[in-house]
Amino acid sequence: MNHRVFVTGATGNIGNFVVDDLLEKGVSVRVGIRDPKRKGYTFKEKEVEVVPFDFFDNSTFNEGLEEIDGIFLMRPPQLAMPEKDMLPFITAAKEAGVKQIVFVSLLGVEKNPVVPHRKIETLIRESGMGYTFLRPSFFMQNLNTTHQKDIAEKGILDVPVGKALTSFIDTRDIASVAAVCLTDVNHVNQAYTLTGNRAISYREVADILSRVLGHSVIYAPKNPLAFRSRLIREETPKAFANVMTLLYLMTWAGTAKSITGEVERILKRQPISFEQYAEDYKEAWLNA
Repeated sequence: MNHRVFVTGATGNIGNFVVDDLLEKGVSVRVGIRDPKRKGYTFKEKEVEVVPFDFFDNSTFNEGLEEIDGIFLMRPPQLAMPEKDMLPFITAAKEAGVKQIVFVSLLGVEKNPVVPHRKIETLIRESGMGYTFLRPSFFMQNLNTTHQKDIAEKGILDVPVGKALTSFIDTRDIASVAAVCLTDVNHVNQAYTLTGNRAISYREVADILSRVLGHSVIYAPKNPLAFRSRLIREETPKAFANVMTLLYLMTWAGTAKSITGEVERILKRQPISFEQYAEDYKEAWLNA
């Protein structure tokens, strides 16, 4: 068991829940964020240590890693060059005596040598530290963040996936799995593909959201180039727009429809359903 865990991405859709789950398990938690004075308020009610941390600033590594057993690692989306952006931190973790890194990777990464997640997995393996790779399907929470404005203001979903199915997963389940993996040595040096309990189409997503929100949400898929152009026109960084378009093209090809039983096996309960997620987060669209 890791007694002290350093959590990156702690203000995000997964890291924030990882902190809560680890605290419930009695683990001492340290979170690293770029600007503790601006975002540290998120943790003022929690018994966590907050330290400044930036992947691009080696001087922040020692304070974050001192006497740490395990790391929950999220890749910031804008970091696209793992050897330049992530390797210095992985090397510092090894030198600090960290025993295990739990890394949130990507569905199907074992068959995709192009994405940064694949290279990061390799760097962690080569470091010699223990690892657990979580390879989740598409996050349900992408719909109340990345696609929030389109759903709330326009009542539309226009992702380029045609009639393909997606085994959406709730980020709260990913966080719970991460907390288990950080506190049970049986999960060291393992890789898990994490999905929800069924695969649904975006048309069904739109139908469920319509029922929950009380107004019409329409699925109107764009072609991939038009989707990418819209993202860039709306000031999404080009590199991020390219990755999003690539991931949706892979979904269109059928890579996101498989179901695994890993979440239920590790958590001893069913994954959170899409319907439950929509109910839990409906205020995110109604109050947008």
